[in-house]
Amino acid sequence: MLPLLRRTVLLLCLLASSASPCLASGDFHNALSLQGFTGLLNTPNAETTDEGKIYLLYSDQKESKWRNKTRSQDNYLVSLGLFGLLEVGGRFFEAPRVGRDLSGSFKVRVPFIPQGDYWPKFAVGIQDVGGGYKARYLQTSYAVVSEEIWRFRFSAGYGRGPDRMKGVFGGVEAKACDWLYLLAEHDGSEKNVGLRLVTPEFFGYPVNLHATIKSSLDHRPGQPEFSVGLQIPLGAARNRKEPLPVPVPAAVKAPVAAEQAPVQEVPAGKELQAEAAIKLRTLLKRLTDDGFQNVRVGSQQGLLVVEYENARYNWNELDAIGVVAGIAQLEAPSRFDTLRLVEKKKGIAVLQLETPLAELRAFLADAAQAEAFGKALKITPEISSDQGVSFVQGDPHSSYLHASLVLYPQLRTYLGTEVAPFDYLLSLKPDLYLNTWKGAVLNARWEVPVAWSSNFEDNKSFRGDRKPTQMDRLMLFQALKPSPTVMATLGAGMVLHDSYGTLNDLLWSPGDGSHRLKFTQLYVEDGSGNGKKEVYLGSYRYYYAPLDTYLEATAGKFFPQDRGVVAELKRFFGDTEVTVYYKNSVTTDGRNHQAAGIQFQLPLTPRRDMKPYLVQLKGTDEWSYAQESTMAKEKSWNFLGTPTGVKPEAPFNTARVFYNRDRLSDAYLREHLLRLRDAYATYVLPGN
Repeated sequence: MLPLLRRTVLLLCLLASSASPCLASGDFHNALSLQGFTGLLNTPNAETTDEGKIYLLYSDQKESKWRNKTRSQDNYLVSLGLFGLLEVGGRFFEAPRVGRDLSGSFKVRVPFIPQGDYWPKFAVGIQDVGGGYKARYLQTSYAVVSEEIWRFRFSAGYGRGPDRMKGVFGGVEAKACDWLYLLAEHDGSEKNVGLRLVTPEFFGYPVNLHATIKSSLDHRPGQPEFSVGLQIPLGAARNRKEPLPVPVPAAVKAPVAAEQAPVQEVPAGKELQAEAAIKLRTLLKRLTDDGFQNVRVGSQQGLLVVEYENARYNWNELDAIGVVAGIAQLEAPSRFDTLRLVEKKKGIAVLQLETPLAELRAFLADAAQAEAFGKALKITPEISSDQGVSFVQGDPHSSYLHASLVLYPQLRTYLGTEVAPFDYLLSLKPDLYLNTWKGAVLNARWEVPVAWSSNFEDNKSFRGDRKPTQMDRLMLFQALKPSPTVMATLGAGMVLHDSYGTLNDLLWSPGDGSHRLKFTQLYVEDGSGNGKKEVYLGSYRYYYAPLDTYLEATAGKFFPQDRGVVAELKRFFGDTEVTVYYKNSVTTDGRNHQAAGIQFQLPLTPRRDMKPYLVQLKGTDEWSYAQESTMAKEKSWNFLGTPTGVKPEAPFNTARVFYNRDRLSDAYLREHLLRLRDAYATYVLPGN
């Protein structure tokens, strides 16, 4: 096979240097190496995984230092482009007679080097973060530079080991076509060559498949090892950067700015008042027909007031705002010049938006008017008095004594334990919410095990974690808003199966919502009265709007009764939330535990759910999956440990229910105004 491989390599080298029409320079695809960081085969380059994309990779490569000890090795790798300059990754491998391991990695591309011709890119990274010497398999830290010249990308660097990539390494990527790359490298101990195939996007969707074949030139040359992978974007295409390319009908176009077309003063005669009343009742009916609840429509001179509650557009409250604002500006009588929207949750008014109708119409017609609309838009948690507002009569579509049944899966996985490489437990969670009175909800939840791996069977290691079908929550929640910037949710009842007590949280979000303080309290006793748990937590969160990034620190006494701190870095990509976290706490036996992990939260329901009737059936707006790894101390093993840093939080909590998954703030809304127009164009315009 070696002569064939050499001939193939030679042919591709000639192809890469020829003037074939399929060749293109630049725009290299930043794929994963077989080690899990962005790079060549076993060495990195100075690039990072594309921002907002995730790579999933499988490889059968055996590590050189133990390839003679094991018959096979399975590697599962993941890498996420958290920012344009940062990638975080995880790796799980299993090799018979060697072991199995779950580890993390990261790489940072240093941004301050001047970019331009003949200025290389520079990055630093660490593989197999943390772990004592008994838990460490593939640890290394490195620095690397890369430079693109024509259809070639050269990389060179230095690694510190101690387990991999010790000393100088380097390699070259040759771009033969957009879909074909030729790779050669020296990884510090061996020389490797390989080919990488990258598919184009599928039918316009930004999803790429890629496959790599690799051979060592120093160990059994010509014996290939493979990897296959998938690159997919996180979140949807609805973002704040590109407006939805949907033409706006001429009937709703308003290219003339407000100052160019002032509202004329028209005497409010009886005929005009009757016409306005008809339009307002039509607006009320359109909103209730669309599924909005607790709707009130009123007027005060030139001000149009619309109060509503959204239970249908459950990916993001911005969709509901866009739909309501879009319908309101279409139905608004001509004598109105200002629109006020009051958003409510469970009957409580939580946010007010006010805008001149002229600027709103101009923005909905032309996305280029976003800046002018943003300047005219007023967003505040302080709700204006409705004294003097004349509300029209009609059915408000009350939400009281209406229920929603939320169905979603719960997936628990144990990866790389002492027992098995992978175990899972899949359950169905029916979650019933009944609106009782203003701010109050009765919640009942069940857990129904559906499928599980063999270690959850009777008399197996994880049998105790598989519960029978049971009700695991029955609570009454009461939300309160004592001041415009303070919101609290109080809960009492069966917090967990056979455990009764209280679960409360309080949020304070001053100013534009960039800063937030949160306090959580829990007290439960089990049915026997012997087991008691108390939780007291305080947290501070900072939101950086341009990057949709949240930094949060939580400290106190957590649910497993350990005391410590949890630090989180959270990023939204559309409606998909990615959190990288670190835990450090001391358990009740006095031992210090550290762990790091990653969590994904995303909606598992249509962007527009069914209309809320007496019972509304829908999926969850925030399905969660997390994977973490214990950070073992020096001279210790990395075993599956006691859970630490667990924050008790019911799905009915203040940030999620009342603040749009912590996204209902002035700072967030202004950064995502195009989402309003997107929802209007998608759900309000004729033909959509």
